[in-house]
Amino acid sequence: MGIIKELPEELANKISAGEVVDRPASAVKELIENSIDSGAKKIRVSVEEAGLNLIEIIDNGSGIEADDLPIALLSHATSKIKTSADLDRIRTLGFRGEALASIASISELTIETSTEKELSGSRLVAKGGKVELLEAMAKIKGTRISIKKLFFNTPARLKFVHSLQVENYHITDIINRESLAHPETSFTLISENKPIVQTTGSGDLRQTIAQIYGIANARKIIDISAEDLDYKIQGYISLPELTRASRNYISILLNGRYIRNLEINRAIIKGYGTKLMVGRFPLVVLNIQMSPQIVDVNVHPNKLEVKFTKGDELMQLISESIRKTLSEKTLIPLALENLSQTRAGMLENRNLNEVFDPQNFAQAEKVPNLSEKSTPFTSYKQPVEEKLNNFLTEKELLLSLDSSLFERASTSSVGVSNANQTFPELQYLAQLHSTYLLCQSPDAFYIVDQHAAQERVKYEYWRDKIGEVNYEQQNLLLPLLIDLPKNDFQRVLLRKSELEEAGLYLEEYGNSQLILREHPIWMREGEIESATYELIDLLLNDKETSVKKYRENLAIMIACKSSIKAHDPIDPEGARDLLRQLSQCENPYNCPHGRPALVKFTSTEVEKMFRRIQASHSSARLNSLSD
Repeated sequence: MGIIKELPEELANKISAGEVVDRPASAVKELIENSIDSGAKKIRVSVEEAGLNLIEIIDNGSGIEADDLPIALLSHATSKIKTSADLDRIRTLGFRGEALASIASISELTIETSTEKELSGSRLVAKGGKVELLEAMAKIKGTRISIKKLFFNTPARLKFVHSLQVENYHITDIINRESLAHPETSFTLISENKPIVQTTGSGDLRQTIAQIYGIANARKIIDISAEDLDYKIQGYISLPELTRASRNYISILLNGRYIRNLEINRAIIKGYGTKLMVGRFPLVVLNIQMSPQIVDVNVHPNKLEVKFTKGDELMQLISESIRKTLSEKTLIPLALENLSQTRAGMLENRNLNEVFDPQNFAQAEKVPNLSEKSTPFTSYKQPVEEKLNNFLTEKELLLSLDSSLFERASTSSVGVSNANQTFPELQYLAQLHSTYLLCQSPDAFYIVDQHAAQERVKYEYWRDKIGEVNYEQQNLLLPLLIDLPKNDFQRVLLRKSELEEAGLYLEEYGNSQLILREHPIWMREGEIESATYELIDLLLNDKETSVKKYRENLAIMIACKSSIKAHDPIDPEGARDLLRQLSQCENPYNCPHGRPALVKFTSTEVEKMFRRIQASHSSARLNSLSD
């Protein structure tokens, strides 16, 4: 008799649950997506002990018919697809038919539901995947699903659950992402009977971003849109002054589905170019629309990973649209807000368990009363605001937000026109601490970082200058041997043609060695070996090796080393000449490493600092909270 046997359905569902439901947040995600597929416009999520004791989802969707209830708990039972051809045109969030069966197999599950055409509702109770009760009940609108004692019969899985704070964080993150993907749906999250997140479901994505990340952050985002024959992208990206220390504030939405994709993340960062500081990431909500036939969402049971048929075209569209959008904006940060961002960055480095608290882990910020007649958007203290959840006290304010309030007023200074921007006409006043240039315009006061400013000027010069060099080769008197680890050696051989496109011709020589007999003439003497290794590193790490990328890195290095340093004095004529050169730059607002080249104090801010005008009561209240 053979030893291969078909697993019992109960055991198979437990194995499947290991992929579909690895933590309470996964169960929340799967059930929310079912609610959205049912047409729900209001979804309420309640959790106890981070979902381990209770997860309750209530929606006003179309419901489940009584005859379908017991079938819904069977593995691979779904109403979303019927044939294999349907896998090529998936438009729903769920389609595998695994989630409900997997959740039921590792919990005590209760479903109460009814449809519009039924005269009564239905209640199903199951434990460990086995139906214990199926009865009629009073009719309700939509569906209520309760999950108790998650992982009660899989103790090994329970051991790998993190602290309640961490699990609550992940549940909140899921609610936030789904809210951004479906701004037309109202989401509410209740944890331990305390409201944590609430969105209005108005359909306005910008308003939803304000409700999740705070109004102060929503003021610093700009809309983006682009399309080609295959893709259409829409959403919001933050100005370079608004950044975070991690990629967690980047939300990628594909046909209404939140996904994770490193290539798209890279394309977003590439679009910002040198406008971002090294190690900082923007706030982005990017919705990508495309035909289901050119994307595969059936890669992993969690449906967070996808594969694109025409991925390169999509990445190019994203990068170019971000670059073009930012090139049309004035990117001088307000000085006081830039200081607040720096203080906020210090908070981000704290341990998650130190920062997390059920009363404040929602990311909404407390906001001033916009009805007061003080000048808006000039005073807030971000570290405290980011921890405050005030959607109940400011609900009416959020409902009445006018997107026009978010648009930053353009400077009224007389500008010096350059390629893409209007740069303020700066009148040089003095040098501060031999490091900063103090300047003024008709309506503002500016502080210019002399090193960052000259670094930007020289970077753009060397970027163009190096780009003029051709592909001619120079023979080496002594060939250069390149030693590589065995795994890297094999990878380089497979992609040697890409290095040749960059002008680097390597030959196999001995065991794990490559030999270079000639080099591109644009490589500087004394830097040939280091430049060769750098190009190889680009190939192995970034999967993109090109003369353009290498020369950009080289231009940044030259600009940094040759620019005026902090504490170096500069004469007034030299300072004015530097300001003139900066005004002619393609991007005069950042050094090539992403640091701001100048910051701005508006006349109103200066007057407030000297109490010539008073801040609003709302601003004063925020100041007292953060002291």
